[in-house]
Amino acid sequence: IFFLNSSSSFSFRYCVYPLQQGRVVRQRTPENIFEEIKYWNFKHNVELFIFRDPVFSINKKHTIKLCELIIESKIKIKFVIETHLRLLDDDLVSMMKKAGLDYVKVGIENADTDLLSNEKRFTVKKDEQLEKINELKKQKINVSAMYILGFPSDDETSVNATINYAKKLNTEYAQFSIWTPYPGTPAFKDYENILITKKYENFDQYRLVYKHQNLTADKLRNLLSSAYTRYYLRLSWI
Repeated sequence: IFFLNSSSSFSFRYCVYPLQQGRVVRQRTPENIFEEIKYWNFKHNVELFIFRDPVFSINKKHTIKLCELIIESKIKIKFVIETHLRLLDDDLVSMMKKAGLDYVKVGIENADTDLLSNEKRFTVKKDEQLEKINELKKQKINVSAMYILGFPSDDETSVNATINYAKKLNTEYAQFSIWTPYPGTPAFKDYENILITKKYENFDQYRLVYKHQNLTADKLRNLLSSAYTRYYLRLSWI
């Protein structure tokens, strides 16, 4: 069951959220959200809810109130969220776990924090990333970390560093994608003249769509395949 909590967006160069959801935060009240949860749970026995909100916990008071309503009602549900590690702290994680949090999706994106800063991506220091992910694991909350390979300034060495960093974090799931300047984003205008495909169906995060300064399309695709193999065929993950 997909369930919308709020819509929010940021002015990222290659992020599609502003295109999909607009640039204004639209937030439902915790009471309104809770009433919908109750409806699906009581009327249709739905026990798993997926919040389609890219930064679920951006409004901490809002999140706490929703968790309190769920906890006080004593209904037994599980839910999945996507958020940013900088928006999580130990107390909030504990409360969400008590309310039924089962699975968190977080964007790590790249091992090079300087590269991310140049791309105007918000991030937290590596030590803090590891600390927060370990806290989620301690609370027995599944974590899916998302990584991007092939940033414009990436090379084979930096891509491999990101893959190795993913292995170090060792989350339950990892998703690797190729950096893509989607049509309609500011990044698309910057790379429009060096695109190597005009088919929009190729803008799927699994294929390089522009002429990269350090990596060929075949090389990056091989690195993407290698990322999944190296991550999931490890004894420590198994």
